[in-house]
Amino acid sequence: MAGRPLSPTLAAVVEELELDQPVVVTADDLSGIVARHGLGTSVKVVAARLRAAGWLLATPQRGVWEFAPGAHAGAIGHGDPTLPLRSALAADPDLPAGLALGTAAWALGFADRVPGRLDIALPAGIRVPAGLRKETSVTTFATKTGFVPRKQVPCHRPEAVLAHLATTPSAPRSWGAVLEWLPELAAELDHDALTAELDGRPRAVRVRAGYLLSGLRPDLAGPLATEASTVVRFGPRTGELRRHAATWQVMDYLLPTDPRTWEPA
Repeated sequence: MAGRPLSPTLAAVVEELELDQPVVVTADDLSGIVARHGLGTSVKVVAARLRAAGWLLATPQRGVWEFAPGAHAGAIGHGDPTLPLRSALAADPDLPAGLALGTAAWALGFADRVPGRLDIALPAGIRVPAGLRKETSVTTFATKTGFVPRKQVPCHRPEAVLAHLATTPSAPRSWGAVLEWLPELAAELDHDALTAELDGRPRAVRVRAGYLLSGLRPDLAGPLATEASTVVRFGPRTGELRRHAATWQVMDYLLPTDPRTWEPA
């Protein structure tokens, strides 16, 4: 490999990596390879030499690297936009993090492009890894229906994305962008899964969910209308009031247009 020299020690490590073709490699992975081949070089030195030779590339997560296989003909990454989350999960497989909001919409196939910064959700009280703080937009939200695997990382289900929007309306960086994919996502919502995702959440969340779905999925919004008994705010009160939806008792300070006028996909 021109420009990526291999000593006998490095060759043994790279050979195994080439067979496995991992996207990310942890220090523990390297430790296992070094042990299996009976190499006398420390993992720290092996990692440093592989990095210097262009076989391992830095990730936002300490102790985790991206593998640049020989097929890339140089120190070139995979171009995987989920790399920050993939690296964090490689370092801590039990981290309850997943793609959320617009990034989940992209991974689920409802949005055409991935956002400039990944949207990642973590439950309250979970420490955010340093790599995620640097490279992604992290919001606090815990799904009740679990994750689905998309782009080889955990991802919120459509019902969790909707519940997240209703829980924290100010979480999206652009509601204009949300409206590009929300109709298709709403079309895929499952009644039982949405009920499970909203069950036990505050009444205001269920009301906001119904308000968001009032035009897109009136079949799902209808049962939620019974929750509308006292005023619920949609968005921060510091903004200008855009509309008062009397049926829902919603004071909307945020949405660019009235969701009751949104047409189903």
